[in-house]
Amino acid sequence: MQETIQVGQSTAAEPKPRLLARICDAVTKWSLIVLVFLIPVFVLPWTTEAADFNKQMLLFLGVSVAAIAWMGKMLAERRFEYRRSVVNIVVLVFLGVYGLSTWLSVNPYLSLTGNYGQARDGLLTVIALAVLYFVTINSVQTESELRRLLTAVVGGGFVAVAYGLLQGLGIFVLPFAFAGKASFNTVGTVSALGILAAFLVMLCSGLLLYGHGRPSQPGVKAYATKVLLIATSVISLWLVAAIGFWPVTVALLISSLVLIGYTFVHASSLRGLNGVILPAATVVVTILALLFSWSLGLHFPLEVMPSTSTSFDIATQTIRDFPFLGSGPGTYIFDFAKYHTAELNNTNFWNVRFDRGSSRFLTLLPSVGLLGILTWLLISLLLLGSAAKKLLKADEATWHILIGIFSAWLLLVLSKFLYSSSLTLEVLFWVTMALLVVVHKHDFYSVRFEKSPRASMLVTFAFILGLVFILSGAFVQVQRYSGEVAFARAMEAKSSQNYDLAIEQLVKATNLNKHNDVYQRNLAMVLISKTEQLAANQTPLVQEDGESEDAFKERQTKAMQERSQIASMLTTKAVQSARTATEIGAVNVANWSVLASIYKKLIGVTEGAENWTLTTYEQASQLEPNNPSLPTEVGKMYLLLSDLARNSLAPSGKAADEGWAKVTGYLDKADEYFNRAVELKSDYGSARYNLALVLDRQGKLEEAISSMESVAKDNPKDVGVGFQLALLYYRNDQKDAATRLLESVINLTPNFSNARWYLAAMYEERGEIEKAISQIEIVQSFNPDNQQVADKLASLQDELKAGTVGDEDGELPPPVE
Repeated sequence: MQETIQVGQSTAAEPKPRLLARICDAVTKWSLIVLVFLIPVFVLPWTTEAADFNKQMLLFLGVSVAAIAWMGKMLAERRFEYRRSVVNIVVLVFLGVYGLSTWLSVNPYLSLTGNYGQARDGLLTVIALAVLYFVTINSVQTESELRRLLTAVVGGGFVAVAYGLLQGLGIFVLPFAFAGKASFNTVGTVSALGILAAFLVMLCSGLLLYGHGRPSQPGVKAYATKVLLIATSVISLWLVAAIGFWPVTVALLISSLVLIGYTFVHASSLRGLNGVILPAATVVVTILALLFSWSLGLHFPLEVMPSTSTSFDIATQTIRDFPFLGSGPGTYIFDFAKYHTAELNNTNFWNVRFDRGSSRFLTLLPSVGLLGILTWLLISLLLLGSAAKKLLKADEATWHILIGIFSAWLLLVLSKFLYSSSLTLEVLFWVTMALLVVVHKHDFYSVRFEKSPRASMLVTFAFILGLVFILSGAFVQVQRYSGEVAFARAMEAKSSQNYDLAIEQLVKATNLNKHNDVYQRNLAMVLISKTEQLAANQTPLVQEDGESEDAFKERQTKAMQERSQIASMLTTKAVQSARTATEIGAVNVANWSVLASIYKKLIGVTEGAENWTLTTYEQASQLEPNNPSLPTEVGKMYLLLSDLARNSLAPSGKAADEGWAKVTGYLDKADEYFNRAVELKSDYGSARYNLALVLDRQGKLEEAISSMESVAKDNPKDVGVGFQLALLYYRNDQKDAATRLLESVINLTPNFSNARWYLAAMYEERGEIEKAISQIEIVQSFNPDNQQVADKLASLQDELKAGTVGDEDGELPPPVE
């Protein structure tokens, strides 16, 4: 096929490459083609994160093969060659700054690999993207190679947007549970899908315009390519309009106007106006989309993200503490937790820790600091300025292909300031940037090894080093991937309460990847859940025929000791895992919260547990000072301590006075922390509920009822609040109100045993024995082995037979569970 533009250096005088060089060249180019085609569509069901984590593995594999083959070609040709551009230098500087930021990160491992849902931020990913950039600019050297790579980009994008369209229509193609909802797509979020669609509209516009600026190419292949471009454009434009995300629409409008503007400059070289139909239609559609809202038959959910003002505040606060290199790549979630204001607590998303800002720019700024963001901006500004100048001066053959790539990349650059990103969009950003360099930079440096032994040594060393790095990296990544597979199995087992399998898989995951705090934290939680499961599912021993009473009691004692030992062992391992999680991820508030919650379960059992709990919650509060749940948990701890102190009071004397002083002190502390939580979030039900309990324990029953009624009004379907309020009513001699409230509670939650248990007691007190028996029978169905329930049922049945009046002593029995 005739080449109408030059994108590489002329090789007319070069001898035919050796067979090995040709093979390496083919492997490089096809690796790039396969990679850019698969990246938008690649998902796998074996990990908790189906998209980005698996795309990261694909990126590593594709880039590794392409890079080794590219260096192998140079060795086979015995020639060192690369395309010169000032952008190359800035990319290397950016890579260096990114590496320093990772090294000094608040969580270096996380910055190296990327957080969950943030694989694009990991240093390893950025290295892979930089290598992809350098391989692309040095491998694509003919117009046909350029077109082939762009067609692969469009082809993969077409599959991605077509699948996204089907998802929006409610047609779920993939058989996996995670894919059975409209919000799922292979790109990332719905907004990320919209950006990909907008990118494809611009790229297809440029490629169609390119076709109108050159001699027609006959044949099925050219016709099929045109059909692909038109179909991709139509579906993509439909998605952009249906999603209705204004940043995407604005970026597409600006990019379309830029393309039309440059087309006007070069209008004399157009063969008719058909080439500008798509960009003109895009301008019309985007303006209408900004003015009107339409779903076009699609049902995409809204995406939640922090506001621009909140994101800016997070960025500025982080920059004050980490001005030059930021807190580290991928650590935005920790910045958000630490620096978000109390105003967030007035929204429905007060308990969400966002892992990204409102835009890619405002996510990178606190993560990589001023040095990182300046070098990132410099890359974009240099290339945009250089390409824009080239477009004004380009000849008729060059500008047609350059404008398509330029406008598509411009859209991606604009999107970085308007929205976040995904790994797919980052790969397209770097590939398109490389192709932009390919089209308008033809300055090569080339030297044969015979003339430069240093070049030979450099390439050979780079090849060997790269091979060693890739092989060792492959081993580590296989382990890391295996750990993720085990973790996914553990989470599935946990959801079905198969804690034994969950523990087994989590232990496997922690052994495969000792640097992941998420594995350790979840292992701790599952171990505690297993302990609670064992306590709840104790099967009573039955005395065997011929077994003596002493032997039976000895067997019971032995069984209790074994259960106690197992529970103690599981709890100890849970504490160890939670501590390990805090050591690995010391800035992750979730790790400290889990450790504190485990310590709190040990209060009254292990000496010093209350001090450990308080210290751990204080550490968590330093990492997220405006989270109302943390002071609430501390308040609950003091409330528990007050109950324990009350239960161990001496009957009289000085010891009793000291005990009451301790009870009062604990209640005062609980009141302080609950009020602190209410100051952070005035409508926080948990804190207000516990404040009512404090008032009750302080003997202020009327105030406790008033406070609990306020909580119940705001949380009418919270059966826990209704249950406690009913008990307060009963103790305040509002027994009819208590009965009615418990009746409504069991209507909301029919399996609430204690609610039915106390309702039965109230029925009994009123002489409604049949109603009481009915409630106790239901309680017994939930607790078939509970002797307390069986005895009460027998007692009520005896009362019914005897015709006696119910118990009117005004005392409620102890809870059934």
